[in-house]
Amino acid sequence: MSSLLLIPIVAFAKLLTLVLQRSGRGSGTALPGYIVGQYFPFVLGALVRQIPTVIAITGTNGKTTTQTMLSAILTQVEGGKILRNRAGANLSQGILSELLKQCNGWGRLDFTHAILEVEEATLPRIAALLRPRVIAVTNLYRDQLDAYGEIDRTEKLIREGIAQCPQAQVVVNGDDPRTVRLTQGLPNPTYFVSLAEEYAGRLPYEGTLHRREPDSPGLEATDIHINQDLTTDFAIQGRMAGQTIAIPQARTASPGFFHVYNALTAIAIALLLGVDSRTAVQGLQTFQPAFGRGEMLTRQVGNKQVYYRLLLVKNPASFSLSLELLRSIPALKLLLAINDNTADGKDVSWLWDSELERLNQAQIDWVICTGRRAQDMRVRLKYALDQPTTQPILTVESIRAAIEQSFERAQTGETVFVMPTYTAMLEFRKLMGKTLDAV
Repeated sequence: MSSLLLIPIVAFAKLLTLVLQRSGRGSGTALPGYIVGQYFPFVLGALVRQIPTVIAITGTNGKTTTQTMLSAILTQVEGGKILRNRAGANLSQGILSELLKQCNGWGRLDFTHAILEVEEATLPRIAALLRPRVIAVTNLYRDQLDAYGEIDRTEKLIREGIAQCPQAQVVVNGDDPRTVRLTQGLPNPTYFVSLAEEYAGRLPYEGTLHRREPDSPGLEATDIHINQDLTTDFAIQGRMAGQTIAIPQARTASPGFFHVYNALTAIAIALLLGVDSRTAVQGLQTFQPAFGRGEMLTRQVGNKQVYYRLLLVKNPASFSLSLELLRSIPALKLLLAINDNTADGKDVSWLWDSELERLNQAQIDWVICTGRRAQDMRVRLKYALDQPTTQPILTVESIRAAIEQSFERAQTGETVFVMPTYTAMLEFRKLMGKTLDAV
C-alpha cells in the first residue's frame, strides 16, 4: 500500500483529535481510531508494521502497570524509543488512535518498540495485524458480568488471539490455572512467572493453584517484603531463554504481592528481548505507578498538605487484593468512589463478590463512600462489617464534595487511600488537577 494513502487519513485524525481537545468534548483517545478503523481498516496494520518490535499485554488485572514497568525498563536501553497506549485506551480504536497521534504528517512512525495494552476480547480481533513478538497474559479473574460474560469465554478469546500468532513468545502467570491452560497444545514458546508458594497461596485464583515445575522456563519471586513506604522488595530466580537468572534484590514502587507478578512479567519480556538482568532491575527501579494504580497525588491548601494514594478497583479480585494490602495501615482513612458508567460496568453486583469483610481486620479511622453508586457501596459495607464501627462511615455522592470532606478530616502529612472505579478515578484525577496528558 502506498504511504500516500495514509497522508489524508492521518491529517483527518489529527484534526479531529485537536477539535475534540479544544472543544472539551474528549481527549481523542478513541474516536479518531474508531472512525478511521470503520472506513479504512487497513490503517492499523500499515502503521504497526513500521515498528520493529511489538509486545501485546492482556489479562484481567495488571495490564497498565505491566506496560508501564516494561516501558521504564526498555527506556534504559540505548536508542530505545517506546510507543504505548498510555491512557489505557486498550480497544482497537484506542490503539489505532494512539498510532495516528504518534505518527508524523506522512504517516511515519519512528519507534523501536510498541508496548500495547490490549483488552481481552480485542486480542483475537487484531492479533494477526499486530504480529507481536511477545504476548503476555497477566491473570484471569472473574470480571463484571456485563464485561464479557463468564470467565470461560474470556479464556477462550485470549487463546484464540495467541493461536493467530504462532511465532510469538508467550509469558503467562504460572500460578493461575486458567492462564497456564491458555497455551496448552499451541506451538508458542511459553514462559511462566510465579511467586514462591507461601505468597501465591494468598491470591484468589479459581481452581487449584498451579505450581511451575522447577525446570520449566520462567521466573519465580522469593523473599517478598512490603516496606513501610509501600514499595515492594523481592528476589528472583529462574531460567529464561537458556540463561540461569539469579537476582538477589529487585524493587517496585507498586505495593502488594499482585504487583510482583507484573514486575516479573515486565522483566521476563525484557530478558526475551535481549535486555540483561541488571539493566532490567535498574529500569524497574525508575518505574512510577501508572495513573490510578498506586499513584500518589498531593493536595495543598496553605500550610496543610494531604496525600491521596489511588488504588483502582475494577472487579472482585482487584478490590479484594487492595483491601488485603490496607489491613496493615494504621488509622486507615478510606475513600471508596464507585461509578456505574459504561467503562466501569453498569452491573455493580461485583461489589458483593468483593471481600469487604477484610476491613474487619483494618484499623479504620473513617470511610467516605462517593460516586454514582455511593449508596450501594454504603449498603455493602453495612453487611461486610461484623459490628457497627465507632468511626464514621459517610456517604457523599459528589466526588468533589468527598475530596473536600476528606481533606478537612485528614491532618497535614496524612495519606487518604482512594479506591475508585475507572471513571471515578478519571474524575478524581481531574478534580485534583491531573489530566490524561499528564500520565
